[in-house]
Amino acid sequence: MLLQEKVANVGDSNEMLMKVGRDIVDFHGEMVLLENYSALNYTGLVKILKKYDRRSGELIRVPFIKKVLHQPFYSTDVLDKLLKECEVMLDLLFFKKDMSTAAAAINEEESATKGKEKVLNIPEDLAEIEYMESMYMKLTLSALNALNEIRGGSSTIDVFSWL
Repeated sequence: MLLQEKVANVGDSNEMLMKVGRDIVDFHGEMVLLENYSALNYTGLVKILKKYDRRSGELIRVPFIKKVLHQPFYSTDVLDKLLKECEVMLDLLFFKKDMSTAAAAINEEESATKGKEKVLNIPEDLAEIEYMESMYMKLTLSALNALNEIRGGSSTIDVFSWL
């Protein structure tokens, strides 16, 4: 079943909401890692070609990189589109659920006591969602730090260096 279908069929079950939310967060995290691997591979290729040029005296780096830039495996447009779709699905999923929870809580409070302060029910698994977001944020930052380490060692700076 596709993630979009799962989001459409989530219903009122908190358990199903959490499972679909976890699936989307997992998929989003894996795509972020793919994007990082793409950048890492490009950086590695540039470094290998730079070293080859330096050792052999040939200048193959610039024409080779120009060809690579037009290859489908270099482009991350599809990944960017999928990342945005995942973010939209998460927003819709949890915004829709939070709106229905908030509306139910407000209706209960109004019918029980009209003069008292309204309190919204927060899903019990909110802490788990925050933990998952935190974990993927840490993984993403770790991957970005690794990329910065690799990029920082360039002895020559040119158009194809990522500095």
